[in-house]
Amino acid sequence: MKQLARVTALLVVLAAPAGATHLPQVEPDPSLSARDVVSIQIEALQNNDTPYENRGIELAFNFASPANKRITGPLERFKLLVRNPIYGPMIDHLSAEYKNVKVEGGVAQIDVFLNSREGEYLGYRFILSRQHGNQYEGSWMTDAVIRLDAASLQAVHL
Repeated sequence: MKQLARVTALLVVLAAPAGATHLPQVEPDPSLSARDVVSIQIEALQNNDTPYENRGIELAFNFASPANKRITGPLERFKLLVRNPIYGPMIDHLSAEYKNVKVEGGVAQIDVFLNSREGEYLGYRFILSRQHGNQYEGSWMTDAVIRLDAASLQAVHL
């Protein structure tokens, strides 16, 4: 039995894409904090096309709440939405800072400030909720992402 477990583990390692030494959690899970969920999405978008094209956008879609997916889905529509001028700078960004993390009951708000590959400093507010009454029971998922205005960015960047 132990040998079977070793062989299975080896097959999992061999099946992993080349260069994928640390693949993040790819599905919602109650063990993840709201901050974890946002970090997973931001890091996936930073490396959007690794290990294949649009993997980062797909992973972000995995963490969109069912209510969010009803508005932004299906996946092909979500891909177009993320590539629009408002959200496009999130793809392949250079760095990210997390600020103003607020968690009250089953709702969380996290601001993320990015340096885009074009040299812009941009802010996004992630709004999440802990899921109840669906297949993601107890998991944090993203309900909305709102681009922050220039005044908000200046106040934080000073």
